[in-house]
Amino acid sequence: MGANRTSGLGMITALSLLEQGFRDLTLPIAYVRAGGFFENFLYGLHVAQGGTLPVYYNPTDRKSTMVATNDIGAEVATLLTGPAWSGRRFVELGSMVSADEVAAQLGGVMQRDVKAFAVPRAGWPAAFEQLGIPKGQTGPAEEMYEAVNAGWMDLGVEGTEHVEGATSPRSVFAAAQKADRD
Repeated sequence: MGANRTSGLGMITALSLLEQGFRDLTLPIAYVRAGGFFENFLYGLHVAQGGTLPVYYNPTDRKSTMVATNDIGAEVATLLTGPAWSGRRFVELGSMVSADEVAAQLGGVMQRDVKAFAVPRAGWPAAFEQLGIPKGQTGPAEEMYEAVNAGWMDLGVEGTEHVEGATSPRSVFAAAQKADRD
């Protein structure tokens, strides 16, 4: 999501540049603009043991576009094997989900009450550094979450097809938890 914009995207900027670079191609092309990945919350299986899931979504009850990576793969497979088309297609992929809803579904899998906690904006650089982003290079991640929180990457971009996500965050967490145990 967001690749239709040309600035203020942070880590999504590369996808915007890719779309711009492909715009003069004459072959059929589909741009799949997926929302944030439920898999990006898998850290919650470890850090939310105390009942809190730290997130960069603020406010935590605001819905934004999210999707499971399996749904992305399934949609790309459908596009590749389905009926032929000409020109360009823009496919938005995902559902509107809040961080609170993700935390509740994580809690259901963990069998405990889990609440989302918005990491204060001033703490983002240090938090991203703890995730492995080098000091002084957290700007693109910060800018991306600012764009998400501002609603710049929500569903409904004119000229796009929308495909709802079929996989719930609960399913993603349950599968990861099972894989962790196996």
